[in-house]
Amino acid sequence: MSAGAYYNGPVADWAKQNIRGRVQVRTLFSSKIGMIVVLALLFCVPLFFIALGVLQLLLGVRDRNSVGGAFACGFVMLFPAALIYVFGMYVRQSFAKSLDAEGVTASLGRKYPWGKLYYVDHVSKHTRFGRVSRHVKDNQLELVFEGGKAIIPPLIHDRAMVWDLINRMPVEVRDDGVVRQSGVPGKPGGNPIRNQEDLMAYLQSLPKPPGADEH
Repeated sequence: MSAGAYYNGPVADWAKQNIRGRVQVRTLFSSKIGMIVVLALLFCVPLFFIALGVLQLLLGVRDRNSVGGAFACGFVMLFPAALIYVFGMYVRQSFAKSLDAEGVTASLGRKYPWGKLYYVDHVSKHTRFGRVSRHVKDNQLELVFEGGKAIIPPLIHDRAMVWDLINRMPVEVRDDGVVRQSGVPGKPGGNPIRNQEDLMAYLQSLPKPPGADEH
């Protein structure tokens, strides 16, 4: 490591001491059966129209408008379904696949070492249906590294265990990009001690002995 290069020593040391083996981050419906179900739901409508057109041809339907209309609807609806699938695959490439003592492995095999972790961002989800808006706090975790970020989505197996593991790391925590002020520097969930100012803040947060204010 070159002089002056960023290195988050507290997190790297903590991970080596506390993460045993490999912690898998498995999204729901990530199994083969789950993927088949998702693909079936996504492409069922366009495939239905294409199958309808094929069936009309086999039955010798003479109305070419009906046959052509079925094929046209099917092929036109294939495009948005394919775009949704490609977009989903693009988003999933940033998803964390596993955690170990060395770092995070993303879906496409890219490795993010803990020593390059800047902060953990607890990202909320905002949805709106008509006049009703919904706010889901702490919807997903974004682990921001020097070379990119790894996302831990909300719909995963053992979510509580993975969230608890990340929350115990001695790293800067943010909520929707805003630095979380609660928590004690150098403690899990708080900011790590990086300089003299962090050290002074930590010392001032410690409970004072009885009679210390009398002098």
